[in-house]
Amino acid sequence: MDAPRYPFKPIHSLKALSLALGEPVELLQSLAKRSSNLYRHVPQTKKDGSVRDTYDAYEPLKAIQRKIVDRFLVRVRYPDYLHGGIKDPNVRRSIYSNARIHGRAKTILLQDIKDFFPSISVRYVQQIFSGLFGFSEEVAQVLALLTTRHGVVPQGASTSGYLANLIFWDVEPALVARLHARGFKYSRFADDITISAMTSLERTTLTELVGAVTDLLAKKGCQQKRSKLHIRKRGQTILAKAGFEPLTVTGLSVFNEKPSLSKAERKAIRAAVKHTEDQAAQVSGWTELEPMFRSVMGRVGRLIACGHPDGERYKQRLKSLKARCQVPLLERYADQGASQSSLD
Repeated sequence: MDAPRYPFKPIHSLKALSLALGEPVELLQSLAKRSSNLYRHVPQTKKDGSVRDTYDAYEPLKAIQRKIVDRFLVRVRYPDYLHGGIKDPNVRRSIYSNARIHGRAKTILLQDIKDFFPSISVRYVQQIFSGLFGFSEEVAQVLALLTTRHGVVPQGASTSGYLANLIFWDVEPALVARLHARGFKYSRFADDITISAMTSLERTTLTELVGAVTDLLAKKGCQQKRSKLHIRKRGQTILAKAGFEPLTVTGLSVFNEKPSLSKAERKAIRAAVKHTEDQAAQVSGWTELEPMFRSVMGRVGRLIACGHPDGERYKQRLKSLKARCQVPLLERYADQGASQSSLD
């Protein structure tokens, strides 16, 4: 059975955790107790105009979370059906690898998890560290507190994507095995779940598949987002204001075996990059521009995932823009420091 696996020695004491992270036990415990107050809110505007609430940890919690990623979470052996935000030295995981699984399928079932990150409670995070990693309850509790905010996983933290991949660690493998045995393909990219078949499916079978995913989510306190439940057949298209759009999985067309972005989407990404550059001249600083920058960089990532040459060019333009916007901020801090030194 293909399942997440941590093939390293478990940690049974806070002293051992301290050695593994290179941080004092007292600091880890102190940060764990007040971690909920150590984040800044970074709202991001989605393509539909709504706002996604993301959070960025302050130091030193941010540095410790990075160590938790590097020394524990990236060392997990992730199964082939998980594709979101995983560093795999053997096979690159991305929206592209996720979509490619379902290339040329005749029937595709698209499902979405409602309010995914806020649905992942500290209780289930602690179970990840105790059950999957085999850490002691004391160690698992501290790690769970260091990676949650007000009792849930905060979207935006460096640890959150990995925890989202692992939340169903003990129940998802069995479902995937049953689906594969019946000839279905399954993948999950964060909160996007896709099941596909190379044949047409009866309504009763589709209902059964939806129910199976609903049961999976319920085991971890999650729910389906009914508005994003779609069943598509090969050759179908989605009617939109601008005409017909091809069927997509995580934003990529899967009509052919090789996933791709539509010409209209490539044009929209180019316009978004140009708009971000124009806005940079009008905003007061990097803090104001950052939400737009993150959103557009995510869309550029789709081009990169597909191997389109424009992707890297746009990425470099955005990185240069970020550097230019942050220079005045750094200079202002330097001037403040110099002024303070002169007063001293």
